[in-house]
Amino acid sequence: MKLFGLLFSPMVFGLAFLAPLLAQSITALGLPTAGINPLWIGFIVGGALGLSAQLRGSWFWIKP
Repeated sequence: MKLFGLLFSPMVFGLAFLAPLLAQSITALGLPTAGINPLWIGFIVGGALGLSAQLRGSWFWIKP
């Protein structure tokens, strides 16, 4: 059961789904990245969002 919880945690979602999505979006929009691989930017942003959601316990900014 812990493995199931780990696989569907916000951190995994942020790193495994949001990071490639953000990297492809950056590439598709042609945004400048200052020579940094867009995937690394996606990992940073997706990891930060996943970590904040993990610590807060919610993806929403305001918890009910």
